[in-house]
Parts: sequence; structure tokens; C-alpha cells
Amino acid sequence: MNDDDTAQVAALVALQSLLVDAVSVEDFADGVAQAAAHHVSPATSATITLRREGRPTLMSASDPAAAACDEVEYATGHGPCLEAIDTGRLVHVADVARETRWPRWQATTLAHGFGSAAALPRPVRPGVEIALNLYAPEPRAWTESALSIADVYADQVACGLTLFLRTADQAELNADLRAALVSRAVIDQAIGVIMAENRCTSADAMSILRRASRNRKTKLRDMAATVLEGVAGSPPCDVDTFVERARVADRVYRA
Repeated sequence: MNDDDTAQVAALVALQSLLVDAVSVEDFADGVAQAAAHHVSPATSATITLRREGRPTLMSASDPAAAACDEVEYATGHGPCLEAIDTGRLVHVADVARETRWPRWQATTLAHGFGSAAALPRPVRPGVEIALNLYAPEPRAWTESALSIADVYADQVACGLTLFLRTADQAELNADLRAALVSRAVIDQAIGVIMAENRCTSADAMSILRRASRNRKTKLRDMAATVLEGVAGSPPCDVDTFVERARVADRVYRA
């Protein structure tokens, strides 16, 4: 195994530890930016840009100077990071002083003491992209092997963000399902009350509840909550277990 392979393996091990230990996507991104700044080459600064639905934001930065350079890109809509995300290809500015495509970014980057820059883009999922951005004080700061290590970090940022987004999607789905169960529980309890009061079937009780909901122009769940509040004297709590629903129904029938 040569030195380049050893460095890439070390980068992967460090990234896997970051992913396991991170408690949030922000923690992970901060850790990656710091690690990339440390491992790509001495004196390198690193930032991570997230662009979602066309809007770029700074996820993390190893230092304020590098962050300031990225912020100019977001404000003007022009710079190597956004160019890299647009094209899906590495943008390597070997000598910032000779760069003419993005004047405001160039002026800010030089003012903060950087002589070279690079942006490594990665797709995450439709509508979501990231770029790992590097800055260094001297021109031509990185060898091909250093940029290969940066590639490893860019790949893992995209993979890590994908995992976090999937987890967030699942959490949102679970919250929606829980809310649906809670609403169902309140409606079921109200049906039990209506059945007891009207000595009718569950189908008839549902019809009564729906009719009241339409007449009052309110949601079925809210109408059910009103029925329960009329019996219990207080709004229903969020109940989402079958056992608790059975207990409530039993109390209603015994009243």
C-alpha cells in the first residue's frame, strides 16, 4: 500500500467515526470540514455548501475566513463552488490572483489571504447537492494526491447527508402516522360516546359525527374532541394506544 492509499484509508476511517459519533447533520458537517482542512494538506481551509432547491447555504466551515469567501458566492450567485455544483465537475482555481471569472469572489478571497481554491461537487438526491470547498494561502497548493483525498471527503459528505435526510424523512413519516393514530383514537372514543348516548351502532354513530362535523364546518377530529370534552369536561389528551382507547370506552359505558 503506497502513501496515497494509506492517506485515503485514514480519511475513510476518520469519516466513519464522524458519522457514527455525530448527533446531528450539523455536527457531522462540522467534523468533516475540520477533518478535510487537516488531512488534505497543511494550511488548508475547508467549507461545505449545501444547495437545496436552488438555494445555497453554508453548512460548515473550518474557519471564518473561508466562510466569508463562500458567503460572497451566495450573495452574488457566482463563484467556483456554484460553478462546480452547476456543472457537476471539480473547479480548481490554482492561482486566485489570475482568476477573472468571478471578480467579487476573487477580491474577497485574496483579501482573506487565500491564493488557491477548489470546489468538489456531489449530488445527494434530486434537488439537493453539496460541494466541499478548499482554500489555501499559496497558489497551486494541492497535488493530485491531495485532491484525491479531498474526493474521499466529498463522497462521504454526500453519503452522510443522504443517510441523515433518509432518517429525517422517516421521522417525518412516523410523526404523520402517529398524528393519524391520535386522530383515529379521538374519533373512536367519540363514536363510543355517541353509541352509548343514542343506543345505536358504530356506523350510525359515525354518521351522526360526520353530520355534526359538516354542519359546524369543522374537521371530524375536532368535532370528536368536542364530543369528548362535553362528557369529560376537558379536552381529550393525545391517546394513540388501543389499550387506552378501550379503557376510555369502558369508562364512558359505565357512566
